[in-house]
Amino acid sequence: MTGNSARMRRRLTSLLAVTAVGIGAVAAVPPADTVSAVAPRSQRVVMFTDSVGLGAEFALPRAFPPDWQVRVDGRPAEMVGEMEHNFVRPRLRTNPDWFGDHVVIAAGYNFSHWDHPRFVSEVDSMVNTLTAAGVKHVYWMTLREIKPQYVSAGAWRQIQPYSWYFPDVNRLLEEALERHPNLHLVDWRAVADRPGITYDAIHLNNDGAALFSNIIRAKVDGVTTSVPDGSTTRISVPNANGAIAAAVNVTTTDPRSAGFVTLHPCNGPPPVVSMHNHRRDEVVAHAGVVPLDGNGDFCATTRVSTNLIVDVTGLFRPDSGFTAPPPTRWLDTRNSAGRAPVPAGGEVVLDFDEIRSRVGYSGDPRAVVVVVTAAEASAPGWLRVGTCGDDAETSNVNYSDAAAVPNLAVVEPDADGRICVTTLAESHVVVDLFGIFDEGSAVEADRAVRWTDTRELGAKVAAGSETRFDTTVEGFGWSDGAVINVTAVNTEAPGFITVYPCGDERPTTSMLNTGPGLVVSNASIAAPNDDQILCIYSLSATDLVVDMMGSIDDSFAPLVPIRVLDTRG
Repeated sequence: MTGNSARMRRRLTSLLAVTAVGIGAVAAVPPADTVSAVAPRSQRVVMFTDSVGLGAEFALPRAFPPDWQVRVDGRPAEMVGEMEHNFVRPRLRTNPDWFGDHVVIAAGYNFSHWDHPRFVSEVDSMVNTLTAAGVKHVYWMTLREIKPQYVSAGAWRQIQPYSWYFPDVNRLLEEALERHPNLHLVDWRAVADRPGITYDAIHLNNDGAALFSNIIRAKVDGVTTSVPDGSTTRISVPNANGAIAAAVNVTTTDPRSAGFVTLHPCNGPPPVVSMHNHRRDEVVAHAGVVPLDGNGDFCATTRVSTNLIVDVTGLFRPDSGFTAPPPTRWLDTRNSAGRAPVPAGGEVVLDFDEIRSRVGYSGDPRAVVVVVTAAEASAPGWLRVGTCGDDAETSNVNYSDAAAVPNLAVVEPDADGRICVTTLAESHVVVDLFGIFDEGSAVEADRAVRWTDTRELGAKVAAGSETRFDTTVEGFGWSDGAVINVTAVNTEAPGFITVYPCGDERPTTSMLNTGPGLVVSNASIAAPNDDQILCIYSLSATDLVVDMMGSIDDSFAPLVPIRVLDTRG
């Protein structure tokens, strides 16, 4: 380390220590221990922290139930390696009963910005030490990335010498998730864009301490009920009555990092397909069709730890013109020669003959069920999936960046057995086949119709409102199942959308999760009522875009949506 680097490190550490004096003096008083006996390991939380987390020393125990054992330890201006050697290792020797399933690390503001590998090594050492001691879950607080509109002018000036490296710390913590399957990020960065939570720029006032503590509690709750990385969960559909496949909606909450969920038969390894992609800490839902075994079971395999919620919207009858082949990858442009994405405005053509032998299907399909995914997009945009030559002004997939976004589609091939996928922006395209309707099936999916776009009407649907949708729009006939695509735009608050037959009691399910700043789409094969009316309930005020994508009769046994799995309890 050069002399200049050493002087800079001493200066930054001194600055952080000075800003922590007030809180450090308060934090020196230990909190009262309200737990008279050692709690079970599953109800023990200890946080090791620098001056920022010490501001939540008294708020954190209050965020948990009284029968939990919650302790806080640390000192201002501690770097990660110093925290391990000065606090974590000594407590493991002298107070092993402090440690249970959950340890929180709130450190990183005191950062070796001149030596990133050192920080990486210190993070790995901390997680490995705790894991070796039997800790199941290590939680790391991300850093608040300061924005001037949320702090005073004086605080903004004070933070300038070192806040520039806070994004570096958060990036390195994100990368650590791939190395440690028991590491979880508590995203203080994501919730700290607001005023009134600190007394300078990073140190917590009472409101900030409560918010800081509550997101730790929420993360612990979510992790406790999650399925592990790489796990396979068997899911039973009640009263399947010999059905060969189910139309489902899968939601994930509290995922540990970006990943995907694969639905598949339980009698073999998961295929190389997916119908659900998510980011870290994202609540997102996607629809799919999955084959059932003779007991009405199917399996869900997750890449990373997450909570799983599965709703069933209908079943596919046996011997009715529908085939549920093993889920099969049809196209992935990421594996093409030169790995070239589809250019902006470009179209890819998929010929059923390309996949016929792989799924063992000899006939000419009336329609196919696919999940289409946009990946590594260069700009916000959409995918449109349909019969080649169809020029409908609808879309199936909405993407905002390079993250993978899938959606279900039921599509009729053209006379030559082809379907087409168009992309607005440059993007890779992935297509997986999940179902085939025989040539004589009662299915209509050769055109798509936009039923409504409230942005054009100048009025959002109200929070808590119900929108009635006639599925016989523009000539679509009577059907057991309507294939619709719902997009939420300009949503005013976090919420969800539920689609169900009008006249029935609204079920405790959802088909779409919404939030401010998001453009979110999801398809559903939904059961209209006897008058062919569907109800679309929105918890939050939002603009709704609803597209009628097709109709299915005879082969589909509709259900009022039922929840068949919720790992949250």
